[in-house]
Amino acid sequence: MLFPYSDAAIGVPEPPGDFESNYRHLKRVINTALKNGVSLNQLNLIPKNCSDKPSKNLSREDLLRLLKVIRRIKSRCESLLEPPVPAELERDILAKKPEDRLPWETEALEKIETWKKALRLVRAEVRIELNQHLKSNFFHEKRK
Repeated sequence: MLFPYSDAAIGVPEPPGDFESNYRHLKRVINTALKNGVSLNQLNLIPKNCSDKPSKNLSREDLLRLLKVIRRIKSRCESLLEPPVPAELERDILAKKPEDRLPWETEALEKIETWKKALRLVRAEVRIELNQHLKSNFFHEKRK
């Protein structure tokens, strides 16, 4: 079964954070439900009827085409995959008071903000591109 990555119309919202924070939140919700004797089906974590369209079963060729699309996107966006400053350094700089920061630390934070803004723009573009591929007749075309 294949659903678009993010589509608010069918109840698949944009992911709010990274995998770890989403995993911890989901684990906390499930553990609370189990402790309180609530059935996991009652939590409605998995949408039952996502859309009127039947789900698509992908063939091997479809998966290979999707993999090519993903590789093309990855190669196009490869420069944005690594942050300009390591996360540990960013955390240490942010822990300081703004008036105690050195000039290079302020410059590093500006670079990080620019990188994050570019990343958000590219993420939105990639999400749209992937959804267009998943919704189009890109898959299940009979190629001869």
